Amino acid sequence: MQAVRQFNQSVHGVGTLLHKLNDPRYHWVTRPLAAFLITRAIVFFAAYIAEIAIPGISGDGLYHVNPSNVWLDVWARWDSGFYLRIAEEGYRFVIGQQSSVAFFPVYPLSMNLLAPFAGSNLAAGVLVSNVYLFFGLIFLYRLTETIFKDSGTATRAVFYIAAFPTAFFFSAVYTESTFLLFSTATAYFARKHQWGWAAVTGILCSASRIVGFLVAGLVIYEWLMAHGWTLATIYKKQAWANLWDGIRKDWPQLLIIALIPLGMVSYMVFLWRTFGDPLAFNTTQSAWGRQMLGPVAIVLRDLGGLLRQNFLTGEIWYHVLLDLGAFFAVLFTTWAIWRRMGAGYGIYVLLAILIPMSSGSGSLTRYVLVIFPFFMMLAHWGRHTVLDRALLVGFSVFLGIFTTIFVNWIFIG
Repeated sequence: MQAVRQFNQSVHGVGTLLHKLNDPRYHWVTRPLAAFLITRAIVFFAAYIAEIAIPGISGDGLYHVNPSNVWLDVWARWDSGFYLRIAEEGYRFVIGQQSSVAFFPVYPLSMNLLAPFAGSNLAAGVLVSNVYLFFGLIFLYRLTETIFKDSGTATRAVFYIAAFPTAFFFSAVYTESTFLLFSTATAYFARKHQWGWAAVTGILCSASRIVGFLVAGLVIYEWLMAHGWTLATIYKKQAWANLWDGIRKDWPQLLIIALIPLGMVSYMVFLWRTFGDPLAFNTTQSAWGRQMLGPVAIVLRDLGGLLRQNFLTGEIWYHVLLDLGAFFAVLFTTWAIWRRMGAGYGIYVLLAILIPMSSGSGSLTRYVLVIFPFFMMLAHWGRHTVLDRALLVGFSVFLGIFTTIFVNWIFIG
């Protein structure tokens, strides 16, 4: 009888837990958790199978950080080597060569802090990426629910971004998860008018990637809206009166927001003191073949090259085709983001896609991954069941395929 009672208590406990998990009050954590677990199962399984089932290519630079542990090794490819060397040896800058100064410090610092507990920089990098992803999904859920007032839209947003074809980068030794976490957190705190927290996460965001400083503009626009001034009301006298009144009363908040670029500025000071070039992260871009030609020139150049290739034989720049597709998808969505989510988000998305495109289309499928308002807009449209199913199935299938490509040292982003 004691065993029966214990069994019944266990069943009751499980039932209570499941009931709590289905409680709307906990959706802000349970639904991001579901998106995280399901998509990470896809990428980890695809990566493992790809490594053991498909003969790997070899050659100069095709390294394996930990070949004795496939589950870890598959997440260190391409630029991962730079982050690992930064965590182990610090920064390096040689003019004319691909140098680690191109990569901002928050992620490798996080790796370095965790490495003594994780056992290696590789394990620390994978752990940091996945933990930051989970919390990034939570902030994305909270932000989407706040703006759209709908838990269904918030749920779709976290699933769409976590299942996007290049979302395997969220688990790799790359900065995507780091940037997602701090950019969504900054946007969320700004929408909630928690300016101090927005400044803290904004500083970390601006020290995460070269476009991280853009969140400062997003926060400033949220502050302007909170004080009755928007681009739509720029011609109204009352809007300017409201703004002036806000500046008089809440100027300390503006000072706090002004600290956000400090993350990038501190990195620039470090580069200046160490290498004598505060813009070394930009100087070294030429070693990757990136030139500031402008987005129009880049698009015309890449389209011209694609049109001269043979699509029937498959002899094409497939990654250029994917990158251009990602660019136009975000660009054409900007107008909807501007109208539905506001000018602040529209301008943020426009700059987030045009800045990298100005020097080359390479890796745009990866850069698009962290333009979170794009996925929020897709989630809004995904209220139509057919589109929702198409996006989830299509994203998930290509997520597995692209993971396989990445693991086998074929450039995909």
